[in-house]
Formats: sequence, structure tokens, C-alpha cells
Amino acid sequence: MHIVVVGAGIAGVVTALTLAREGATVDIVDAAPGAASGASFANAGLISPGHCFSWAEPGVARVAIRSLLGLGDGIGICPPWTPSLLRWAGLFAREGTRDRWIANSTAALELAAYSRNLLFGEGVVPVEAYGGRHAGILYLYGENQQPGPYDEALLRAAGEPFERLDHDALLLREPMLARAAVKFARGVFCPNDGTGDAARYTAAALEQAVQRGVRAHFGERVRGFDVIGKAISGVKTDKGHYKADAVVVAAGLSSRQLLASLGDSLPIFPVTGYSISYRGERAARPSVGAVSIPHKIAWAAFGEETVRFTGFADIGVPGPAKIAARFRALEAFAHDVYPEIRGDAPAQWVGQRPMTPDNLPFLGASRHANLWLNCGHGAMGWTMACGSARIVSDLILGREPAIDLEPFRWDRYGLLGRRGRAVASDRIAVT
Repeated sequence: MHIVVVGAGIAGVVTALTLAREGATVDIVDAAPGAASGASFANAGLISPGHCFSWAEPGVARVAIRSLLGLGDGIGICPPWTPSLLRWAGLFAREGTRDRWIANSTAALELAAYSRNLLFGEGVVPVEAYGGRHAGILYLYGENQQPGPYDEALLRAAGEPFERLDHDALLLREPMLARAAVKFARGVFCPNDGTGDAARYTAAALEQAVQRGVRAHFGERVRGFDVIGKAISGVKTDKGHYKADAVVVAAGLSSRQLLASLGDSLPIFPVTGYSISYRGERAARPSVGAVSIPHKIAWAAFGEETVRFTGFADIGVPGPAKIAARFRALEAFAHDVYPEIRGDAPAQWVGQRPMTPDNLPFLGASRHANLWLNCGHGAMGWTMACGSARIVSDLILGREPAIDLEPFRWDRYGLLGRRGRAVASDRIAVT
């Protein structure tokens, strides 16, 4: 079977490797000059089922209004107000009910945990190749903050272990926080979560894939698809043509435009994030990954040479002034949390996450019999990569996927809202 994978971010490369390990012939096509050039390049590096809850939560409308007034706490909305932004924002707001948030978060947690277990359990790419650690993640709160009313109930229902930590227990778990100017009153520790550099993982996975016969074509833009009846027979690029028995679209933000050429209007929209990476060995380093929930900033160490801080979410594409302000705030926070880096110049990165209104990817079948989707993972692409790749590979090879794909359907949205029923949430209760 010959399969063309469109996109060489972490989702596309891991899908190609998974298929190649099953004996398929695979070509990867990407317009970028190399793998992991987009949202996979310098993201937070957290493999974090413990906090994969949907961003479209109850009260999201108030957050949006504060953002429009310039009062947002790490979340912004960037002009212009295009039709695609208005549609996406409307759909996002409609997902912010209690039942929808619980349903979306439950589905995200199932996929994220399945993917993490494959990543660390199978070890196809060894952790040393990407600075990985399976040591847990801390989710931190200030004096007047608490986890959401259903967060722990969702983790408990999914069988995910967690620990509630007070201030003293936080310092025992992460001694680095004792020297931080930012103080945290409490936290939740998820021991099964982990960290790692997604770009390095992608590079190592691509190397393995090429060794198994996968052909990677960079600097080659997909222009369209050959359609015969209800199937795709080939992929057309600006440099050639590829016949295909099956096609996987795993092109991040570009997936929306590619699928629009086939008549599909999927609500995938850019949400911009920022990171700063400090290189060099230091005596003290973060021992686990961490997220400051009130600040919307995460950090992690990769191997012995990199510490990265990642934060904020701007819906759309910001201008230079906004970008500069975000980096100033991110560096100031990094200095307060990790004083050892003061005086060092970090590598800066701005990237657009391919977000859907419910924060769930489009995964699995499409309207065409042999066109498969693996796109729209938003901020969870690294966390969900291995599970999504395995699911798509299982479907292509005629096997039953490990999880229910109903929440990830390509046609779950109409023009004004979700099609079909909401998932019942009565089994999730506040305790």
C-alpha cells in the first residue's frame, strides 16, 4: 500500500513512521524546508494529559470580553475580524457550556493518555534522543486560585493518578521553586505526565522512518488532489505528482486550506504562542515540567542543555508590538522563577497552534473513502501525536481503533454550531 502523508510536523512524521513500521510505502510532502518547522518547532514540550482540558470552558465569554478590553491574563484576540475568525469565535463560545466542556475534556483526556502511554511505553524513539523525561508535571496555583471544579473528577474518572500539594510539598517536589520570586500556594502533581523536545523527537522519528524506506519531500507545496468518485487517487504538488492508495492530511494550519479545495470547511484557526529557550549547562535545573495556571506559562528542561519557558495565547496572528510585549513578559517571568538564567539571551520563537473550537483534533475518516485526517490538535499536538498516528494507521490498515472517534469526526460542525447530541456528563461529579 502506497500512502502519501501531507505535513512533516510531529503529527505527520510520527504517522509516517507508524505506517512504515507496518510495512507500508510512504511519501511525506511538506512545503517547509525541513521537519517540525511549524507548531512542532519550539513548543512547550509537555506531554500533559493531566491538563488537556478544553479551553472553551464555562465563563469563556467573560474572558473574551476582558481580552477585547486589553485586560486579558495571557489571552488576547488579534484583529482583523475576518469571517473565519468570527465563525471560529462563535463556535468556540458555543462549546463553553458545562456539558460540552466536560464532554470535550473527557475525549481529549482519553486520547492524550492513550498517546502518552504509547510514547513512553513503547519507546520507539528513546528518551535521550529528545531530552525526554517521564517524571511528572506540576500544575501550580497562587494563593487565591484552585483547580477547576471538575478537573480532579475528570482525572479520577479516567484513572489518572494525581497528588494535591500544599506550598511545603511543592518545594519538596520541585526545590527550584524555593529560590523563585513567584510564589505558589498549592498545586496538582500528575506523575504519569512527562516532558521532551518535540522537534528533536520529530527529527529522530524521521530518521527512523527514512531508514525504513519513507521518502521525505521538503520545499514542495501541495496544490490539490486527484479525485475519482469518492476516493483520492493522487496528490498534486508544485514539483510533481504522487499516486496514492491512501492520503493522510496532517498539515497543521495548512490543513484547512487543503481540505477547503475538496469542499470541506473545517474550523481550524491560528492561536499564537511564544517560547524562549535557554541553552547551556547549569548546576540547578527544573526537575519536572511545570505550568503556572494563573500566568498561562509553562517550563521544562530538555536533557542537560535546554530550559524552555512557553506562554500566552493570542487568537489570530499578532503584530510586532504585541510580540515584543509578550516576550518581555515571558522573560521577566522566567527570571523570577529561574534566577540562574538572568543575563542570558534566549532563543525566541513565535508559533501558531492549529486550534479547533472544542480543542479536539479532526481525526480519522473524511468524506472521501481513502482520505484520512490527523489535524487540528491545537496546543496538544505533542501530547496526542503517538496516539493519533496509531489510530490513523489502524484505520488505514482496517483495524479497530483503540478509542471511540465520534468526538473527533470531521463533520461534527455545521455553519453555526455542533451537529448531533452532546455527550452525557452525569458520571462526572464534583467531589
